[in-house]
Amino acid sequence: MTSTTPVVGARRWLVLAVVLLCFLPAAVDVTILTITVPTLAHELHASPPEVLWTVDVYSLLMVGLVLVSGPLGDRIGHQRLLLAGLVVFSAASVLCAMAPGPLALIGARALLAVGASMIIPATLALIRQTFGDGRDHAVAIGAWSAVAAGASALGPVVGGFLLQHFWWGSIFLVNLPIVALALPAVALLLRNQVESARQPWEATSPLLSIVGFLGCAYTIIAFTHDGVGALELALPGALGLTALVLFVRRQQRLPHPMLDLSLFRLPGLRAGVVASVLPVLVMVGFELQLVQYLQFVKGLSAEGAALYLIPMPVAATVAGPVGGMVLSRLGRPRVDVPAGLLLAAAGYVLVASGTVVPLGLALIGFGHGLVQMVASNLIMATAPSSQAGAAAGIESVSYEAGAGLGIAIFGTVTAVAYRSSLPPGVSTSPLEAGDSPETARAFAEAFHTTTWLAAALTLATVFLATPKSPAAHTSPEAAE
Repeated sequence: MTSTTPVVGARRWLVLAVVLLCFLPAAVDVTILTITVPTLAHELHASPPEVLWTVDVYSLLMVGLVLVSGPLGDRIGHQRLLLAGLVVFSAASVLCAMAPGPLALIGARALLAVGASMIIPATLALIRQTFGDGRDHAVAIGAWSAVAAGASALGPVVGGFLLQHFWWGSIFLVNLPIVALALPAVALLLRNQVESARQPWEATSPLLSIVGFLGCAYTIIAFTHDGVGALELALPGALGLTALVLFVRRQQRLPHPMLDLSLFRLPGLRAGVVASVLPVLVMVGFELQLVQYLQFVKGLSAEGAALYLIPMPVAATVAGPVGGMVLSRLGRPRVDVPAGLLLAAAGYVLVASGTVVPLGLALIGFGHGLVQMVASNLIMATAPSSQAGAAAGIESVSYEAGAGLGIAIFGTVTAVAYRSSLPPGVSTSPLEAGDSPETARAFAEAFHTTTWLAAALTLATVFLATPKSPAAHTSPEAAE
């Protein structure tokens, strides 16, 4: 394979700025729709399942798509992959903004996921190629993680301000100016490096991954909807689980797997994956319920809810660079991971108890931002440079799997808790919460239940995601 020579001098930081600019809209779109739930239900006459699928299809499809795009970048070059992803992403953004109904919007969001699935692993791999394994790599990954965590928290804030002043389609068109700046910058500043060894190409693995996650998510989402029979729940769930099992077995048997499971022999990478999946699952799922609580129960406008959320993205954005600088100097992920998780857990407790909520949101944002930075660094720094695309695929799968499952799981838990708190004869649709004192009270109780769940899951992650060994940066060959 061709070796990748890290960029030297000030140019590397300019490359980093361009890469982060490309990554920003793809990261924001994971959560930007969460604040539009009431608007989509009203403007597009969308049902609760259609609204949830509109929000969730983006992340769920990317779980399988990045398995194709990550290794594809190793074959054709990550600069070319990034350019292609930006073009697809911008076209899909226009289709989303012009969607006449919920089904068309779901389809356009699926195409948006295709573009984002090229952008996200390409940005990670380009950072690895640019900075190599030196101390600055941790700082660069910290900046990437700051955008990831900050954008996830920032999505509803941006969406709220746009909804207050424009129509709902503007939340997609805001991507276009960013892409217009990014395209020439990528073409002029980034180098395209291609690995000389060509791996076999196959479509079965990503298809199994997509079917697996969509099937499981369908069962989770449909669990609380009226008129859904046991067979309709069981079949997609069984199909999804079967597809995931077949996917894992296929990766273990293929000489050149799409998802290199041999990398999971490294304790640092395993810890990084857990630290990426579970905290993202909790934060994205919690944030979806929070914005609905603010609008349905508190009666805030989209802009008012956006202002309420600001402590989260600000703290999350600060946490990435701060954690990156600390990690580059001290190199102690075994301390940073539990510290970030404990801060986030304390934030969830404050929000659930209703005391000092702005401080709680800031702690949640900072804690998750810190953990995301460490997780990304563990995953990308553990893998050898020749497998930068594979490592980027693992990181992207982890992030998107957490986001997709978080929306489905927390949406279902909230719906179950909401229905159990309602008096007989009252509408059971969470989209009608706030229409009466009874529904508002029921949704408030459901929200606090899911917030306590977020605190509990975050605390549990402390024991699962803390690296057990300092050998986080050894290669797979050394681990054998």
